[in-house]
Amino acid sequence: MAQDAPATIEIRHTTSADGTKIGWRRLGTGPAIVVTHGAIATGEQWLPVARALADEHTMLLLDRRGRGLSGDAEGYDLGTEMADLEAILAVAGPGATLLGHSYGAITAAATVAAGADVSALMLYEPPLPVNGPLVGTTIAPLAAAVAAGENERALSIMLTDIVHTPEADVDALRQTSMWAEMVALAPTLEREMRVVDGLAGDLDRFTTIRQPTLLLLGSQTAQHHVDATRFLIEHLPHATLVELPGQEHFAQATAPTLVADTVRSFLRRA
Repeated sequence: MAQDAPATIEIRHTTSADGTKIGWRRLGTGPAIVVTHGAIATGEQWLPVARALADEHTMLLLDRRGRGLSGDAEGYDLGTEMADLEAILAVAGPGATLLGHSYGAITAAATVAAGADVSALMLYEPPLPVNGPLVGTTIAPLAAAVAAGENERALSIMLTDIVHTPEADVDALRQTSMWAEMVALAPTLEREMRVVDGLAGDLDRFTTIRQPTLLLLGSQTAQHHVDATRFLIEHLPHATLVELPGQEHFAQATAPTLVADTVRSFLRRA
């Protein structure tokens, strides 16, 4: 039997509240899922998951501002990212689902907590600073590397000193094609890490979410992701926790079929 042809990918753009052009990839048919990615990434990283869901859902893979298909602006805070998401959700239409990964999960949760019209929310390991600032004094060498244009050093600081990736894993990552892509995106790290640490005294904003919420957690992930997810499961009345066996923080790349099946199952129940 012949296999179905891959879903056609369309490139679309809209304008955010501050005039910044925001781009995304669109594929599939059915109820809309808007995906917002994490740091040092683009929406393209989620294409394997999107292709697996495209037979049942219209997938909108956002490129967050400052990378890929999207423009940027001088002013930046969490509110600008929330406005970007609101602009995409307006295109997706009423009843869309929002899926966020890592830093993108923070922006997704903040947008929904502020009243965005979504039918359901899915969060994959938002690095909420539930135990105090996540970056702390490490922001200084990170900022210095970004200011000096030393993107590779900035990325190494992020991976080794902030998210505590084992050195062997960092060395392995350097040998992949992803490394150059991540290095190119390193200048966006400082501003995003400042936002993360700035939330240390503002976590109550996330406890107002009332939509059905799927919390994805890798069984082998870092402890700060476990703690942040535990905080959400304890405070959100309609949250469902699903552990991804054998996975860490990037199951969308290492186990896309597992992520897609988990999303599909949750949305069918929700």
